[in-house]
Amino acid sequence: MIEEVILTPAMVARDLAQALGERTHGAACLLVRAVRELGPEAAYDLAARALFIEATGGLQLGEPWNRKRTPGGVFFSLLKGELDDEQHQRVFGRVRKASAPPEPVKEKPAPKPVKPPKLKAPQPEPDPSRPCAACEQPTAVVGKFHFGRTGKRYLCAPCADLGFVFSPSGDVLRLQEQAA
Repeated sequence: MIEEVILTPAMVARDLAQALGERTHGAACLLVRAVRELGPEAAYDLAARALFIEATGGLQLGEPWNRKRTPGGVFFSLLKGELDDEQHQRVFGRVRKASAPPEPVKEKPAPKPVKPPKLKAPQPEPDPSRPCAACEQPTAVVGKFHFGRTGKRYLCAPCADLGFVFSPSGDVLRLQEQAA
């Protein structure tokens, strides 16, 4: 008479640890919890898939490591894809890391109010009562003025830009003349 052998999760986990090359106690505990959640058949199937992947080139860890996963690492990577959130919590003892949350739809910001262009100050009308001391034209924009015994005398801005100045006595000189 053939006796039916009942495989406990610990027995299956020991076989899987041997097949996958896992020697640490932590990995063995993870394998026991995985067998409890998936069942022995699903755990053996997952281990067979991991060994097949390892035999056909393996899985890369990615940057910055640039090396392959171990057979046990491939098994646990596949295991994570098989478990739902509750099972993941029971096997790994922590909540599954959520992938990057979807970015909220950003509303377009309200357009900034358009500032009206700055208007230039209106130029004063030429005043014939204030002739330029250099060019004798009516001054609209005063560049410089001199206050002497004869009253205020003005230079228009263009003449002041050309280098005309008042001497201390109140005479109009050009800077070139003054240097000589």
